[in-house]
Amino acid sequence: MSDKDMKTILLYTKQDALKKHWSDALKEQYKLKIIDSQDELLELLKETTTPLTVMVDEDSISNLRETLPQLKKHTHATLLFFKSVPEVQHASKVIGKNVKAYENAFIHKDNLLLLLQKVQEGKSWLFADLTHYIISKFIQDHSSDEPEFMPQLTQTEKDIAIMVANGLSNKEIAQAKGIALSTVKGHLQHIFKKAGVSDRISLALKFK
Repeated sequence: MSDKDMKTILLYTKQDALKKHWSDALKEQYKLKIIDSQDELLELLKETTTPLTVMVDEDSISNLRETLPQLKKHTHATLLFFKSVPEVQHASKVIGKNVKAYENAFIHKDNLLLLLQKVQEGKSWLFADLTHYIISKFIQDHSSDEPEFMPQLTQTEKDIAIMVANGLSNKEIAQAKGIALSTVKGHLQHIFKKAGVSDRISLALKFK
């Protein structure tokens, strides 16, 4: 891939280890601009009007309560938040508007590339524990009416769809059904397709 075909990603972190981790993971696929000054980051966002993807190391932000609104107001920027130790309840407050991802800062290279791909497709990315938290806290009290797509599912798919709506993880579903984790993932792909959704939160909302 030539440089002119590469998309640019802005990386904001003050951690040398994280700069190296992100650079090693992304340098072959993206043009990278690394910034370690919060003021410089905010100034660059003010000056730029073209669409921009920004990976933000939350641990490098001095005052998130003040800085987050300043970042979010730049709607041309797609913001991806990362934290060394992701916190479920906190993350659910950060996600929204143009913050499209929340993940472990040292996410594996393959998963980081997948995250960026999904975001570029217009989807959001939440680390697994946050997904389950949102489903269980905000969606779990679902309607007794059966979603219209349910008759299209096999019995196993119905069982798994209901488990997802109740906040169970893939591992918990695999244990409950006595099947392999890969089998659960395969069933979920079929369920998503039949339900017309792309992720488990959207599926759970179908039961609301």
